[in-house]
Amino acid sequence: MRDDRIATAVGNASLLGVGYLLLRRWRLAMTAQLITVALVLILMAEKALWCEIALVVWWVAVIAHGWALGGKPGTRRVAEQRLIALCVTVPVLVAGGFFRYEATGIQREVAEARAAGDCAGVTAAEQKARYGDRIADAAGIERLGVDLEACAQLREIAARLRTTWAGDTEVLADEFEKLTAVLTKPGQDKTVEKVLDEYLGTVTKGGPCPTVKLATWLRNRTQTHTVLDKANPVGDRLVPDAQFACAQSEAKAGQWRAASYRYQELIGQYPSAAITPKARAALAVVALKVQLLDLRNLIAAGQYCDNPAAYGGAPKYRRGVNRALFLGETNDYIAQLPRQWQTTVPTNASVVICTEAVEDGPAIETCPYTREGQSYTFYRTFRKVVVPVKIYALRTGRLVRDGKVTINGEACPMIYTDTSGLLPPIGGTISTPVEPSDANVRAAFQPLLVLSSKSR
Repeated sequence: MRDDRIATAVGNASLLGVGYLLLRRWRLAMTAQLITVALVLILMAEKALWCEIALVVWWVAVIAHGWALGGKPGTRRVAEQRLIALCVTVPVLVAGGFFRYEATGIQREVAEARAAGDCAGVTAAEQKARYGDRIADAAGIERLGVDLEACAQLREIAARLRTTWAGDTEVLADEFEKLTAVLTKPGQDKTVEKVLDEYLGTVTKGGPCPTVKLATWLRNRTQTHTVLDKANPVGDRLVPDAQFACAQSEAKAGQWRAASYRYQELIGQYPSAAITPKARAALAVVALKVQLLDLRNLIAAGQYCDNPAAYGGAPKYRRGVNRALFLGETNDYIAQLPRQWQTTVPTNASVVICTEAVEDGPAIETCPYTREGQSYTFYRTFRKVVVPVKIYALRTGRLVRDGKVTINGEACPMIYTDTSGLLPPIGGTISTPVEPSDANVRAAFQPLLVLSSKSR
C-alpha cells in the first residue's frame, strides 16, 4: 500500500493538516494547524484583503505540498485515505462556501437598504452576520461597519436637528457640516437624503417665527452640489408664509414695529408671492399702529410740537367741525371752547393745535380806576388776548396754519377787582387783558376748527 497523493492533497485542502496526518507527519500537521489558526486570527483582526490572499496562498501551498509528499509506502488503502480526506475537507469547504454565500447576501441586503436610505434596514441586515460569515468574508463584512457607523452618525444628527425647531441656526449649521462629512463616505447619498427630507418636513414645528430663522438659513446656505442643496428651495418656499404668520403673531401681541419690519421684509423679498397681497394689507394696518404709538410717545414726552408726526388713521381736516388736540402752553381760554371742538384722545383729533404763551393784543380802551382805600387815580388799558398757534393736520403731520388767534372781550368794567396785590403808580397805565366770554373764545377759534368750503 502507498500513500495516495490525491488523498493527501484533499486532506490538506481542509486547512486542518489532515493530509499530513494521513502521512503520519505529526509535526507538519500541528504546524499547519497552528499557521491556519494564526492566519484566521490575523484575518479576523485586520479584516483586510491581503489577509484573505495570504490564506488562499497558504491553502494552495499545503495542497501542493501534500501532493508532493504523497506516493510513498503507507499503511492504509487508497480508498480509505480518500474517504477520510473527503469526510473532513468537504464539510469544511461546503461550510466555507455557504458562509461566503451568506455574507454576500448580507452585503447585498445592506446595499439595498442603504440605496433606499433605510438605516434601520442596514442595521437589521448587518446583525444577521454570524461568526462564520465574518471568517468567510471578513473584509466584506468589515466594510459594512462603514455603513453602520454612518447610520449611527445620522441618527445623532437627526436627533440634534430636532433641537433646532426653536430657531437655533448655529446648531443647524453644525449638523449640515456633519451631513456633508457623512456624504464623503461611499454610497451614503440616500441615507443622508432621508435624514434631510425628514428634517425639512418638520422645520415648521417650532412655530412661524423660529421657522423664519431656519428657512432663511436654509435658503441662504452655500450650495455644495450635493443632495443637501435641495434644502435651499425648500427654505425659499417656506419663508414667505412663515414670515407672514410670524408678523401676524407679533401684531397680535402688540409688537407693532417688529411686525411692520417683517411685513416690509416679506414684501421686498417676495413681491410676487401669493401671500404678499395679504402682507401689504396687513402692513397698512400695522403702519397705523406704529404711527399711533409714535404719536403717543411724542405727546407723552411733550415733543410733538417740535417734531410733528403723521397719523394716517386720524380724521381728515376738512369742511365742518374738526376736533383739536391742544398741546403746548396751557391757558384758561381753551377750556371755554365747546367740548365737540376739542379732545384728549389722539385718534379722535383732526388737528393738533400747538399753543404758545399768551401775548398782549391790540388796545381796545383805557379807563381810570381807583383802588379801594386809595385817593389817587391810575389807568388800565384793556387789550385783546393773543394766542400764538401752529396748527398741524394730524393725518399728514403737515403745518396748515401758523399764526395768532386774537380773542376779544369785555373792556372797562364798572368795577375791576385787582388781585395782583401790586400798587400801581399814580397816574400810570397798566395793560390788562380783556375778559372774554365763551362766545368770544368760540368766535376766535371757530375759523380754525369749523371750516367752510372757502376756509382752506
